[in-house]
Amino acid sequence: MKKLSLLLLVLVLGLSACQTEETIDAEATAEVEEAAAISAHDTYGDALTTEGAVSATTVLADREQYVGKTVKVEGTISEVCQMMGCWLTIQAGDGNNIRVAVPRDDEGKYVYTVPKDISGRHAIVEGTLTEEILTVETQRHLAEEKGEEAPEDLEPISELQMTADGVLIEKAAS
Repeated sequence: MKKLSLLLLVLVLGLSACQTEETIDAEATAEVEEAAAISAHDTYGDALTTEGAVSATTVLADREQYVGKTVKVEGTISEVCQMMGCWLTIQAGDGNNIRVAVPRDDEGKYVYTVPKDISGRHAIVEGTLTEEILTVETQRHLAEEKGEEAPEDLEPISELQMTADGVLIEKAAS
């Protein structure tokens, strides 16, 4: 009976060691994959991981679930401020975008800026999502920052926005 108990104990310990080894291997693999994903991006502001990012399309489709909360959003950059790189927009589908602003410090200076030539690249941004009304004046100002002329028939519109603590932008293809 002692030999049988000892044999069972050895088997259980052996299986536990294998399971622990598999868990360690899975964790190591996940860390390597995350490191590779991050190295494929340039970081602006706070360091981010790619883990837990929600598509901009998903956020737009279920905006009530995300507005007022900190969220990590991913998608394709459609526009960038051409004056300073102080904002960008992420395509959210149906002609809608999520505007992502760069935060300012206590003196009103931008904490970071993004390159002006990143339209069409993939990005992951994290910040608190809000729904804001863009006045006609603000829309004209944003058009100017894009290097465009605003149409005459503008009316106030609602827009999803966030101030991004951090941004990951896909590196340009070499």
